[in-house]
Amino acid sequence: MATAATREQLRSAVERVSSLALEPHARVGSVLIYGPEGYQSAALLRDSIRLLEDWTLVTAVADERERRTDWSFLEIVNASLARFGTQVVTPLSAPGSPDDPAVVGRSLARAFAAVGGPICLLAENIHFADQKSADAVLFAVRRNARRPHLLVMSTESLANPTARLLEGFAHSRPEHNELVRLPALSPGDIQEIAVERLGRPVAGRVARRFAADTDGNPTLVAALLDAYRSDVLEAPHPPAVDLDRGRVVPLLPSQQRALQSAAPGARTAAGIVAVLREPTAVTTVGRIAAWLGLTEAFGAFDLDAAERSGLVHVMEETAVPTVAPPTRVAADCIAADIPLERRREIHAAAADVLTGPAQLRHRIGAARPEDTALVADLLEAARTRVSVGDGEHGMSLALAALQLATPGAEYEHALLFVGTLAIRLHEHQRIFHLKGDLASLPATALRDAILADLEVVTGHREAGIERALAVIAARGGSPSLRALAAHSAAMLPLYDAINDQHESIAEHVALARWVLAEAPARPQEVEQDLRWIVRPADNELWLTAWELVAAARLRDAERLADRMSRIDRLLRGSPDSPAAVDALVYQARTFLYAGRVTDAANRLHRVIRVAAGFPGSWLRHMALTMHAHVLFLIGDWEKSLLSGRMALDSAFDDPYPATLPTAYAVSGLVSAARAEVDQVRHIERMLSLLPDSGGGAVPYDPDLPDLLRAELALAVGDPLAQFQATETARVATRRGSVWSWLSLHIDALLKLGRTAEAISIANEALSGDSPWSRSPLAVSRLRARIALASRDFEQANRLYAGVVRSHTAAGLPFSLARDRVDYAESLRASGESALALEQLEQAAAVFRTLKASTYLLRTLESMDALVDGPVPEGGAAPAAAPLSESADLAELTAREREVALAVAGGLTNREVAELLYVSVTTVNFHVRNILGKLGLRSRRELRAIVHRGEGPVRS
Repeated sequence: MATAATREQLRSAVERVSSLALEPHARVGSVLIYGPEGYQSAALLRDSIRLLEDWTLVTAVADERERRTDWSFLEIVNASLARFGTQVVTPLSAPGSPDDPAVVGRSLARAFAAVGGPICLLAENIHFADQKSADAVLFAVRRNARRPHLLVMSTESLANPTARLLEGFAHSRPEHNELVRLPALSPGDIQEIAVERLGRPVAGRVARRFAADTDGNPTLVAALLDAYRSDVLEAPHPPAVDLDRGRVVPLLPSQQRALQSAAPGARTAAGIVAVLREPTAVTTVGRIAAWLGLTEAFGAFDLDAAERSGLVHVMEETAVPTVAPPTRVAADCIAADIPLERRREIHAAAADVLTGPAQLRHRIGAARPEDTALVADLLEAARTRVSVGDGEHGMSLALAALQLATPGAEYEHALLFVGTLAIRLHEHQRIFHLKGDLASLPATALRDAILADLEVVTGHREAGIERALAVIAARGGSPSLRALAAHSAAMLPLYDAINDQHESIAEHVALARWVLAEAPARPQEVEQDLRWIVRPADNELWLTAWELVAAARLRDAERLADRMSRIDRLLRGSPDSPAAVDALVYQARTFLYAGRVTDAANRLHRVIRVAAGFPGSWLRHMALTMHAHVLFLIGDWEKSLLSGRMALDSAFDDPYPATLPTAYAVSGLVSAARAEVDQVRHIERMLSLLPDSGGGAVPYDPDLPDLLRAELALAVGDPLAQFQATETARVATRRGSVWSWLSLHIDALLKLGRTAEAISIANEALSGDSPWSRSPLAVSRLRARIALASRDFEQANRLYAGVVRSHTAAGLPFSLARDRVDYAESLRASGESALALEQLEQAAAVFRTLKASTYLLRTLESMDALVDGPVPEGGAAPAAAPLSESADLAELTAREREVALAVAGGLTNREVAELLYVSVTTVNFHVRNILGKLGLRSRRELRAIVHRGEGPVRS
């Protein structure tokens, strides 16, 4: 189990070294893959050599059951060579046989001679008895290879003699020897793997805990995912999974062996450290053992032996000697074998010895009946954690208090506290399962305020509004009740905005302002747990932002301009806050829909700097998604990739389910434009596995998943797939849609020869009845495209000339480059080849900078056509047949198709390497694979297949 990035890193390493080994005078290369136990290095090693189709595989494998230090490397290799009818006749280091590497090498050479062709020697977890044996084998292979050899090894430790030798080779000759250290899984990696393994995503909070509990060990992560499978699959939304105490997963094999063979004192010490679970000072562990009546004098407690066996880890980096279990999941597994009452005794001892948060944690573990203050102390600790910005931990403490609360008043108080904390921190998803319990409480304003948010977040807007109105009606004379009423009133227009009910916003804003006029202005006037809702400046900013949303959606230009200016004034006079974040995001969204990308980017840059500090914002997760999209539009694609990954990580924690599909789509836009088919297909699979969003409008363009598919189709030259993706968006008529698919939909129709249909849809958009954003640039671009399709080249040239000179278009380089290609087509049809060539050159420069290789290739082909020949009858140059239409090329990978297209276009391997930003060696490797897969003998035959039906192929 590994991430796609890790697998690709390994394959690239094997590809590079194997290609170099095939070059004259090189002949031998090596790749060493290593990672601690549980990192599955052997499985990844086998996956990495799949591309070595022309190599003969000789395996030397010692699995957990067969591993013996008295086996020689050659004994294991012989077992593999037997199928070729040969063997190594001189066993290494056997009694009475020479150890001279030259003798061993000649034996290996004779054995390998019977195999033929290049040889890949695969060694999985081989353990040599000494360095001399390892040196003999490796030097023998290197000195006596008569044909290309590749050594690929996996190991769990660089202490292995062979691993140390290969490590030295990698450092001394890095061009022919690669050393790949398998990384620990990050929370983001775990989220990716969770979808692959379970078919459902997990929240960032869950992934962070899994990473912390396993130290990122892939085997342990896989076990945890399996242990929590039912929780993930049954949750209504990824963040709704709330982990209980650690599920027990098996120990790693070495740990299991150590536990079984450990002396009783070592097992006892390991058990205490496991129950403590967190790093603890050695002296403290000794005091806890003494509290339990255990001493080292009679071997009842032996911490040193537990450390030597690997069941206890000494933390070297701490100033005070500190110990911890190997991992937290190992601690849970070891502790599970200790009787429950004994575990409670250890927790009780720790609670008496420790102080602060650690003491509180063990008070929970002991759960003694006489500890009547535990629930109150947990709630107070939750308040403290929230006050210092640690909302996630605070929420966990509050939920723990709820679990321990006794039925009756204590439980009801804890439940309302948890609910209040959830809506304050936007952790709604963590109390979805408590909705029924909250509804069964006696009717109060606080209960209804909590339920109002829960109803709306789960897609029940009308029920949420009914609850909020009940809070407003019960406001009475108490400052706390008036504060609750003001909060609920201020939320009403938000409930409208996030559900795309813009006609109701004005009425609810007016009601909110009337209620707010009676609300307390100072937090000190209300009870402690409700002081956070007393925020009159924030409420006014929110109300103005929601008025802006309504004005933009209802196309009320005068009110829109007024509310935009008012938000700017309010932001200048107030500090950053959750309301400021939401107002800036709504401003940015309004600008984006109007085509003012630079203004949107300026707002979002400010949001990104501060949003993480304001969990009370409704749109802070969506802000990252919008930022990644803006970076894609303005041509900063490397930053867009990074921002897209951050947006995806954030969206997993958003209580609003509709955010996640949008984030997935935006994270793949750069890959789609670069025709990275496999990456986009992966994202499409992730999208297909997401649970239903549960209703409600998407806070940002809901058509982006279809737009992602359309962008990929355009990049690879598949107009039918482009049409199908955009037609899906057109037919869906999603709430909140702004018809971002329009231009690609019309482009697809025109390429498919459905000109009349394209013109009809364009006229519908231009008429003003659609939600399409009719910015001056968008209107000019659309009219130019229709004029070109209608063969009104004079009109098309005039309109495109305005587009390419537009200041707005200059800020959208990728879109502008595509416009220049269309403009060049119109100019060429008008006989203005020099101007057409100038437009194509400028477009090619942008595509090259953005690494949009398929666009660049097509543009270069158009430039060659301008130089090489006259315009064909009918006006436009014939487009190259898309690779996806050739059955002969269907078995090629996405990268191989790119190389095939480039080679068929007449580029040399070096030119292809520069075009695709890879090494010449990699291109050589791909060309060999392409010709081999297609059964071809030359590049000329490849060109014939790619350009089949386009006339004779030039030499």
